[in-house]
Amino acid sequence: MSGIVGFIGKRNALPILLDCLDTLDYRGYDSAGIAISDESVIHIRKTVGRIDDLRAVVNRDPVTTGILGIGHTRWATHGIPSEANSHPLLGCDDRFIVVHNGIIENYPQLKRNLQKQGHTFATETDTEVIPHLLEEYDTGDFEKTVQVVLPMLAGSFALAIMSKAQPDTIIAVSQNNPLVLGRDKADLYFASDIPAMLPFTRQFYPIQNGEYAVLTQGHVTIKKFADGSEVCPIWRLADESLEDVLLNGYEHYMRKEIFDQPKALRDTLAGRLTEDGVELAELAAAWDAGLFARVRKIDIVASGTSYHAGLIGKKALEQLLHFPVAAAYSSEFVHEHANLDETNLVILLSQSGETADTLSALREAQKYGCPTIAITNTAGSTIARKADCTLLTKAGPELAVASTKAYTTQIAAMLLLAVWTAQRMSSLQPTQVADLLAALRQLPTDVESTLIMIDEAIDQFAQMTYDQESLFLIGRGLDYVLALEGALKLQEIAYIHADAYAAGEMKHGTMALITPGMPVIALATQMGSVFDKTVSNIKEVKARDAFVVGITTVSDDVLADEVDEVMYIPETHPFLMPVLAAIPLQLLAYYAGTVRGHDVDRPRNLAKSLTVE
Repeated sequence: MSGIVGFIGKRNALPILLDCLDTLDYRGYDSAGIAISDESVIHIRKTVGRIDDLRAVVNRDPVTTGILGIGHTRWATHGIPSEANSHPLLGCDDRFIVVHNGIIENYPQLKRNLQKQGHTFATETDTEVIPHLLEEYDTGDFEKTVQVVLPMLAGSFALAIMSKAQPDTIIAVSQNNPLVLGRDKADLYFASDIPAMLPFTRQFYPIQNGEYAVLTQGHVTIKKFADGSEVCPIWRLADESLEDVLLNGYEHYMRKEIFDQPKALRDTLAGRLTEDGVELAELAAAWDAGLFARVRKIDIVASGTSYHAGLIGKKALEQLLHFPVAAAYSSEFVHEHANLDETNLVILLSQSGETADTLSALREAQKYGCPTIAITNTAGSTIARKADCTLLTKAGPELAVASTKAYTTQIAAMLLLAVWTAQRMSSLQPTQVADLLAALRQLPTDVESTLIMIDEAIDQFAQMTYDQESLFLIGRGLDYVLALEGALKLQEIAYIHADAYAAGEMKHGTMALITPGMPVIALATQMGSVFDKTVSNIKEVKARDAFVVGITTVSDDVLADEVDEVMYIPETHPFLMPVLAAIPLQLLAYYAGTVRGHDVDRPRNLAKSLTVE
């Protein structure tokens, strides 16, 4: 949940590290630090707060120009945000300098043993055991010492290590936690995520689990820490471009990413929609090899927003395949799943492809022989590498902590998967999904229309939420799933106590919370009998003097008479209404957050890539 950067080259490392940390602070922003070397002396600066606070520290207390260094931006897991707990961390005699992302699960035992050997600890972190271990087992050779210590560490970790005895070298380590190398001629970089390095290079190699990289001037060697054998890296060009990580005139990344959604959806659908169906080349080989031949049940596993996308995919898979489909939170699935075997297909959704809970669920599924499909936005991520098959969404980098375009592209990918699987598993005729395929082709344009239609109206409504501490969202069926996602967005961005309820359940207890003026957002985008029932539930809420804002389709002429305000969005296939109806809820969270003065890109207590359980 923290971010690591590193550089070694011919240029001044300080501005490069600070710029990389700026881009990477969506991974953590309660403290930050750097270590800079001029190849003879290593200088350390760190502070509580954001990267701008670190810049201020460096301005007050400059460091000598150095050509290599490491940096860190932290999301606290062990120990409160404080200067002492900030990385880089050192041991007793400052011999080794370490930054770390992840969890050292056996640190209590390691710490007790080191204290018995006379080591004194200065922080509350699990990370601090690492520099002390390096001191305790120092062989006199930097790389050999790291090789000795790594097998002692249990858990998930990415590390960058420097040695005062060898200040011209950096060692970077990855174990179940992402760390990516970048290179541009003689300059070498590494970071927890590719976007941090895009201003400097587009050539990358993700360090694989159980590998470490030794970086010196103009040279990098990659080895396995199990046996020290050398690895020949296959460098690849990033799909992302520098434009993808610039604000391009937007005030916040969240707003930019909301308005990126038409392009993100076009890119996700491109090459996959044919005239009479769906082609997913990424899955075809596994299908032909019989990987899914015995599947009779599907489990969808994800966390947070990805879980909500999975719930929509669950509905589509159930209706098209006529299979039992279950959806579970990743953190619950590992401990509470039903019987698993090769007849269970497990679909895992993760924007980053590094979500620790979802990775644990993947390992659990594979332990029982389940075929697995990953849906992720990040090529080369751990989930993408470890699952049997990967279906990439193509949303581009998502730098705001709250997920928007990743969510809608995950829904699109789930629907593509549902149609593709149904075509192959159940003699589905193209005419049975003709309307859905047509709606998918039209979806990016419909999203553009929705953005134009509701942007200003949502801004005005958000002003009314300024002094509200609570808000309800209600809906039925897929509208209820959407209400869950809308509530989550308002919680994480506007810090409003927003709750989602199945509209028909309000009368079974929750109606007691409705007071005069209470804001209620009523989602009524699913037509037919569900719509009629939702209108009845809205009347019940209005009878208790709630202030109701309805969201419905342009074809509806009923809801306006039942609510205080109504917002219209285009009408599309029922499976895709949650994509279009997500737009006003995303914008509401954005505007409600900004009107309250919150940092909508970096909400308090949260981080983007959750690499600890």
